[in-house]
Amino acid sequence: MTNNEQETFQLRFEDGALVEDPTANETTSADHTADPIEPGARTGYTVEAKAGALEVNAQLRAVTESHGGILAFGSRHHAEAYAGQLSASDGSLRIQAVPENEPKDIDAYLLADHNPSIKEPADVDGDTWTFDVGANLYGALGEAILLESPKPHALVYFVRQDLDIDEDNLEWGLNVDVNRGRLLSVDCSDGKERWTPDCVVEAKDGWDGALLERYYCEIKTGGASFERSQVESMEALARNERILKIRVSIEELPDQYSLRIREVAPSQ
Repeated sequence: MTNNEQETFQLRFEDGALVEDPTANETTSADHTADPIEPGARTGYTVEAKAGALEVNAQLRAVTESHGGILAFGSRHHAEAYAGQLSASDGSLRIQAVPENEPKDIDAYLLADHNPSIKEPADVDGDTWTFDVGANLYGALGEAILLESPKPHALVYFVRQDLDIDEDNLEWGLNVDVNRGRLLSVDCSDGKERWTPDCVVEAKDGWDGALLERYYCEIKTGGASFERSQVESMEALARNERILKIRVSIEELPDQYSLRIREVAPSQ
């Protein structure tokens, strides 16, 4: 959605240097249930059962015969619990959010979860086991570069450029804090959406000084898509806050990584 991507910063790092050119995610108790889950008992989150999932799970095939291929749940957590429930007795299933350009009015796909080389070695050579990375770990690697490094050099560089920082005008000097995001409830045009930013970046004058700017950030690795619900929440929140999309390329690790930072435009 290029019309929502106002500013672009492309950064490149080599050997850790720039090459110039309080609680975890919160959910409500309504998102979880100890009783067997039935599609349609709750609404608000719709999932399409894909062909691969139907092939590996007989119980899912029986459910879609009576409910159809689009199943309704109360939330993503509710849908994931249902996928786990079916997986316990037959082929493994997983929930995957739809990309923002999905034309159907659905929130996620129900897919077959059959990548054994994530859970078991793809190759064994003596006492060396080789595992595939998989989509989730691949995404986590991109996040770790920005969130787990001793100092977030790329984000500090972005803040300096964005705010045109002149440290002579600061009393204590620029300090950039990067913290994991918390679950947010955002007012959107069709009701409330929930979004957990990957991180919140706060720029301050010194450790405890004045807040200069705050950014809420969503991080994607490689070509991973921004989910439609994420985009709607980010655009709505952008009416009052600074929201950033960050895309990290890790193809040249361990020597280099690249990233692109774009600001999200507010929805009207």
